[in-house]
Amino acid sequence: MRGTLVAARERARTQFHTERRHPAPRPIGAGQPLWRQVAGEVRWSFTPPALWLEGVGANVVLSGLFLLVSPLTLHRHGWGVLVGVYFATFVLADVTTTNVLGVDADRTRLSLAAGLGVHRILLVKNLALLIIVGLPTLLATAALTMKTSVHPTMQRTGVSVADVALPILAWLGVGNIVSVLLAVRPRALGQRWIARWQWRSTVPWLTHLVLPYGLYYFVRPIDGEQRAILGYHLGRTMSGEARGAIHLGVGLAVWLLGSLIAVAVVRRRGLHVW
Repeated sequence: MRGTLVAARERARTQFHTERRHPAPRPIGAGQPLWRQVAGEVRWSFTPPALWLEGVGANVVLSGLFLLVSPLTLHRHGWGVLVGVYFATFVLADVTTTNVLGVDADRTRLSLAAGLGVHRILLVKNLALLIIVGLPTLLATAALTMKTSVHPTMQRTGVSVADVALPILAWLGVGNIVSVLLAVRPRALGQRWIARWQWRSTVPWLTHLVLPYGLYYFVRPIDGEQRAILGYHLGRTMSGEARGAIHLGVGLAVWLLGSLIAVAVVRRRGLHVW
Protein backbone atom coordinates (compact mmCIF):
# COMPACT_ATOMS: atom_id res chain seq x y z
CA MET A 1 0.00 0.00 0.00
CA ARG A 2 2.79 2.39 0.94
CA GLY A 3 4.55 1.62 -2.35
CA THR A 4 1.39 2.46 -4.27
CA LEU A 5 1.06 5.81 -2.50
CA VAL A 6 4.71 6.64 -3.15
CA ALA A 7 4.30 5.78 -6.85
CA ALA A 8 1.15 7.89 -7.07
CA ARG A 9 2.89 10.84 -5.43
CA GLU A 10 5.81 10.45 -7.83
CA ARG A 11 3.50 10.43 -10.84
CA ALA A 12 1.70 13.53 -9.52
CA ARG A 13 5.03 15.30 -8.94
CA THR A 14 6.22 14.42 -12.45
CA GLN A 15 2.95 15.61 -13.97
CA PHE A 16 3.13 18.84 -11.95
CA HIS A 17 6.64 19.66 -13.14
CA THR A 18 5.74 18.71 -16.74
CA GLU A 19 2.73 21.00 -16.71
CA ARG A 20 4.85 23.79 -15.25
CA ARG A 21 7.27 23.46 -18.15
CA HIS A 22 4.63 22.90 -20.83
CA PRO A 23 1.12 23.77 -19.58
CA ALA A 24 -1.76 22.03 -21.30
CA PRO A 25 -3.49 24.28 -23.87
CA ARG A 26 -6.73 25.91 -22.81
CA PRO A 27 -9.44 27.30 -25.06
CA ILE A 28 -9.92 30.99 -25.63
CA GLY A 29 -12.56 32.11 -23.15
CA ALA A 30 -15.85 32.09 -25.08
CA GLY A 31 -17.67 34.43 -22.71
CA GLN A 32 -14.85 36.92 -22.17
CA PRO A 33 -14.67 40.41 -23.69
CA LEU A 34 -12.34 40.82 -26.65
CA TRP A 35 -9.58 42.60 -24.72
CA ARG A 36 -9.34 39.76 -22.19
CA GLN A 37 -9.24 37.17 -24.97
CA VAL A 38 -6.43 39.06 -26.72
CA ALA A 39 -4.52 39.51 -23.45
CA GLY A 40 -4.82 35.77 -22.80
CA GLU A 41 -3.64 34.99 -26.33
CA VAL A 42 -0.58 37.24 -25.94
CA ARG A 43 0.22 35.59 -22.62
CA TRP A 44 -0.20 32.13 -24.14
CA SER A 45 2.05 33.07 -27.06
CA PHE A 46 4.95 33.54 -24.65
CA THR A 47 4.19 30.32 -22.75
CA PRO A 48 6.66 27.50 -23.57
CA PRO A 49 7.11 25.95 -26.04
CA ALA A 50 5.97 29.19 -27.84
CA LEU A 51 6.34 27.52 -31.24
CA TRP A 52 5.27 30.36 -33.51
CA LEU A 53 7.41 32.88 -31.63
CA GLU A 54 10.43 30.67 -32.27
CA GLY A 55 9.60 30.83 -35.97
CA VAL A 56 9.27 34.62 -35.87
CA GLY A 57 12.64 34.89 -34.12
CA ALA A 58 14.24 32.66 -36.74
CA ASN A 59 12.82 34.85 -39.49
CA VAL A 60 14.25 37.98 -37.90
CA VAL A 61 17.67 36.36 -38.16
CA LEU A 62 17.01 35.21 -41.74
CA SER A 63 15.85 38.69 -42.74
CA GLY A 64 19.12 40.12 -41.45
CA LEU A 65 21.17 37.52 -43.32
CA PHE A 66 19.13 38.12 -46.48
CA LEU A 67 20.29 41.73 -46.48
CA LEU A 68 23.77 40.44 -47.28
CA VAL A 69 22.37 38.96 -50.50
CA SER A 70 20.02 41.80 -51.40
CA PRO A 71 20.96 45.07 -49.65
CA LEU A 72 18.31 47.72 -49.29
CA THR A 73 18.56 50.81 -51.49
CA LEU A 74 17.05 54.09 -50.44
CA HIS A 75 13.86 55.21 -52.19
CA ARG A 76 11.85 58.38 -52.20
CA HIS A 77 9.84 57.57 -49.07
CA GLY A 78 12.89 57.28 -46.80
CA TRP A 79 14.69 54.69 -44.72
CA GLY A 80 11.91 54.41 -42.17
CA VAL A 81 9.40 53.13 -44.72
CA LEU A 82 11.97 51.02 -46.53
CA VAL A 83 13.22 49.18 -43.44
CA GLY A 84 9.72 48.89 -41.96
CA VAL A 85 8.22 47.44 -45.13
CA TYR A 86 11.15 45.04 -45.55
CA PHE A 87 10.99 43.57 -42.07
CA ALA A 88 7.18 43.59 -41.92
CA THR A 89 7.00 41.68 -45.20
CA PHE A 90 9.83 39.26 -44.47
CA VAL A 91 9.13 38.54 -40.80
CA LEU A 92 5.39 38.20 -41.31
CA ALA A 93 6.15 35.78 -44.13
CA ASP A 94 7.08 33.36 -41.37
CA VAL A 95 5.10 30.19 -41.81
CA THR A 96 3.69 30.33 -38.29
CA THR A 97 2.12 33.74 -38.79
CA THR A 98 0.41 32.46 -41.91
CA ASN A 99 -0.55 29.25 -40.14
CA VAL A 100 -1.97 30.52 -36.86
CA LEU A 101 -4.55 27.73 -36.58
CA GLY A 102 -2.24 24.79 -37.30
CA VAL A 103 0.68 25.67 -35.04
CA ASP A 104 -1.80 26.11 -32.20
CA ALA A 105 -4.04 23.26 -33.36
CA ASP A 106 -4.96 21.90 -29.92
CA ARG A 107 -5.93 25.32 -28.55
CA THR A 108 -7.88 26.03 -31.74
CA ARG A 109 -9.75 22.72 -31.49
CA LEU A 110 -10.63 23.36 -27.84
CA SER A 111 -11.80 26.89 -28.63
CA LEU A 112 -14.07 25.65 -31.42
CA ALA A 113 -15.46 22.94 -29.13
CA ALA A 114 -16.16 25.62 -26.50
CA GLY A 115 -18.45 27.37 -28.98
CA LEU A 116 -16.11 30.10 -30.22
CA GLY A 117 -16.54 30.93 -33.91
CA VAL A 118 -13.59 30.78 -36.29
CA HIS A 119 -14.05 34.49 -37.05
CA ARG A 120 -13.49 35.31 -33.38
CA ILE A 121 -10.49 32.99 -33.13
CA LEU A 122 -8.86 34.61 -36.17
CA LEU A 123 -9.59 38.11 -34.83
CA VAL A 124 -8.04 37.32 -31.45
CA LYS A 125 -4.95 35.76 -33.01
CA ASN A 126 -4.57 38.61 -35.52
CA LEU A 127 -4.75 41.22 -32.77
CA ALA A 128 -2.20 39.28 -30.73
CA LEU A 129 0.12 39.21 -33.75
CA LEU A 130 -0.35 42.95 -34.23
CA ILE A 131 0.61 43.58 -30.61
CA ILE A 132 3.63 41.26 -30.56
CA VAL A 133 5.00 41.74 -34.10
CA GLY A 134 3.18 44.61 -35.78
CA LEU A 135 3.37 47.21 -33.01
CA PRO A 136 7.16 46.96 -32.50
CA THR A 137 7.64 47.23 -36.27
CA LEU A 138 5.48 50.35 -36.47
CA LEU A 139 7.23 51.93 -33.47
CA ALA A 140 10.63 51.18 -35.03
CA THR A 141 9.42 52.75 -38.29
CA ALA A 142 8.32 55.90 -36.48
CA ALA A 143 11.61 56.16 -34.59
CA LEU A 144 13.69 55.60 -37.73
CA THR A 145 11.65 58.15 -39.68
CA MET A 146 12.14 60.77 -36.98
CA LYS A 147 15.87 60.05 -36.86
CA THR A 148 16.63 59.95 -40.59
CA SER A 149 14.28 62.62 -41.97
CA VAL A 150 15.80 65.99 -42.80
CA HIS A 151 12.73 67.75 -41.43
CA PRO A 152 10.98 65.22 -39.16
CA THR A 153 7.37 66.00 -38.31
CA MET A 154 4.57 64.05 -36.71
CA GLN A 155 2.68 64.27 -40.01
CA ARG A 156 5.52 62.68 -41.97
CA THR A 157 5.96 60.03 -39.31
CA GLY A 158 2.26 59.18 -39.43
CA VAL A 159 2.43 58.73 -43.20
CA SER A 160 5.44 56.41 -42.84
CA VAL A 161 3.60 54.33 -40.25
CA ALA A 162 0.58 54.04 -42.59
CA ASP A 163 2.88 52.94 -45.43
CA VAL A 164 4.27 50.12 -43.28
CA ALA A 165 0.85 49.20 -41.87
CA LEU A 166 -0.20 48.24 -45.42
CA PRO A 167 1.95 45.07 -45.76
CA ILE A 168 1.30 44.14 -42.12
CA LEU A 169 -2.49 44.20 -42.51
CA ALA A 170 -2.40 42.68 -45.99
CA TRP A 171 -0.20 39.82 -44.82
CA LEU A 172 -2.55 39.07 -41.94
CA GLY A 173 -5.45 38.85 -44.40
CA VAL A 174 -3.56 36.51 -46.70
CA GLY A 175 -2.36 34.56 -43.67
CA ASN A 176 -5.93 33.93 -42.51
CA ILE A 177 -6.74 32.27 -45.83
CA VAL A 178 -3.57 30.16 -45.73
CA SER A 179 -4.32 29.23 -42.11
CA VAL A 180 -7.69 27.66 -42.87
CA LEU A 181 -6.48 25.93 -46.05
CA LEU A 182 -3.18 24.62 -44.65
CA ALA A 183 -3.60 24.25 -40.92
CA VAL A 184 -0.52 22.08 -40.41
CA ARG A 185 0.11 20.67 -36.95
CA PRO A 186 3.76 20.90 -35.79
CA ARG A 187 5.53 17.53 -35.78
CA ALA A 188 9.13 16.52 -35.28
CA LEU A 189 11.20 16.34 -38.46
CA GLY A 190 11.94 12.70 -37.70
CA GLN A 191 8.23 11.92 -37.73
CA ARG A 192 7.80 13.86 -40.96
CA TRP A 193 10.64 11.90 -42.54
CA ILE A 194 9.17 8.55 -41.50
CA ALA A 195 5.80 9.56 -42.99
CA ARG A 196 7.33 11.23 -46.07
CA TRP A 197 5.55 8.89 -48.51
CA GLN A 198 2.14 9.70 -47.03
CA TRP A 199 1.33 12.36 -49.62
CA ARG A 200 -1.90 13.51 -48.00
CA SER A 201 0.09 14.91 -45.09
CA THR A 202 3.48 15.51 -46.73
CA VAL A 203 2.26 17.69 -49.62
CA PRO A 204 0.33 20.15 -47.38
CA TRP A 205 3.33 20.31 -45.04
CA LEU A 206 5.78 21.11 -47.84
CA THR A 207 3.34 23.57 -49.39
CA HIS A 208 2.87 25.48 -46.16
CA LEU A 209 6.65 25.71 -45.78
CA VAL A 210 7.29 27.08 -49.27
CA LEU A 211 4.18 29.23 -49.81
CA PRO A 212 4.97 32.18 -47.48
CA TYR A 213 8.39 32.72 -49.02
CA GLY A 214 6.96 32.34 -52.51
CA LEU A 215 4.49 35.07 -51.65
CA TYR A 216 7.34 37.17 -50.27
CA TYR A 217 9.24 36.85 -53.55
CA PHE A 218 6.07 37.73 -55.45
CA VAL A 219 5.58 40.90 -53.40
CA ARG A 220 9.24 41.84 -53.01
CA PRO A 221 11.65 40.08 -55.40
CA ILE A 222 15.28 39.59 -54.46
CA ASP A 223 16.46 42.52 -56.59
CA GLY A 224 15.18 44.84 -53.87
CA GLU A 225 12.55 46.65 -55.96
CA GLN A 226 9.13 46.00 -54.49
CA ARG A 227 6.33 45.24 -56.94
CA ALA A 228 3.18 47.36 -56.99
CA ILE A 229 0.97 44.48 -55.84
CA LEU A 230 -0.04 45.51 -52.32
CA GLY A 231 -0.54 49.13 -53.24
CA TYR A 232 2.99 50.26 -52.47
CA HIS A 233 2.96 52.64 -55.43
CA LEU A 234 -0.65 53.69 -54.97
CA GLY A 235 -1.00 57.42 -54.72
CA ARG A 236 2.68 58.12 -55.26
CA THR A 237 1.77 61.33 -57.13
CA MET A 238 -0.55 62.44 -54.32
CA SER A 239 0.32 64.21 -51.11
CA GLY A 240 1.77 62.18 -48.26
CA GLU A 241 -1.43 62.35 -46.23
CA ALA A 242 -3.55 61.06 -49.12
CA ARG A 243 -1.07 58.27 -49.88
CA GLY A 244 -1.00 57.22 -46.23
CA ALA A 245 -4.79 57.12 -46.07
CA ILE A 246 -4.97 55.06 -49.26
CA HIS A 247 -2.36 52.59 -48.02
CA LEU A 248 -4.09 52.19 -44.68
CA GLY A 249 -7.44 51.70 -46.40
CA VAL A 250 -6.04 49.10 -48.81
CA GLY A 251 -4.41 47.22 -45.93
CA LEU A 252 -7.65 47.13 -43.93
CA ALA A 253 -9.60 46.06 -47.03
CA VAL A 254 -7.20 43.18 -47.79
CA TRP A 255 -7.29 42.05 -44.14
CA LEU A 256 -11.10 42.18 -44.02
CA LEU A 257 -11.48 40.39 -47.38
CA GLY A 258 -8.99 37.70 -46.38
CA SER A 259 -10.76 37.18 -43.08
CA LEU A 260 -14.17 36.88 -44.76
CA ILE A 261 -12.82 34.37 -47.28
CA ALA A 262 -11.22 32.33 -44.48
CA VAL A 263 -14.48 32.19 -42.52
CA ALA A 264 -16.41 31.21 -45.66
CA VAL A 265 -13.94 28.39 -46.36
CA VAL A 266 -14.35 26.96 -42.85
CA ARG A 267 -18.13 27.17 -43.03
CA ARG A 268 -18.12 25.35 -46.37
CA ARG A 269 -15.53 22.60 -45.77
CA GLY A 270 -14.72 22.77 -42.07
CA LEU A 271 -11.25 23.11 -40.57
CA HIS A 272 -8.96 20.23 -41.42
CA VAL A 273 -5.70 20.02 -39.47
CA TRP A 274 -2.97 18.18 -41.42
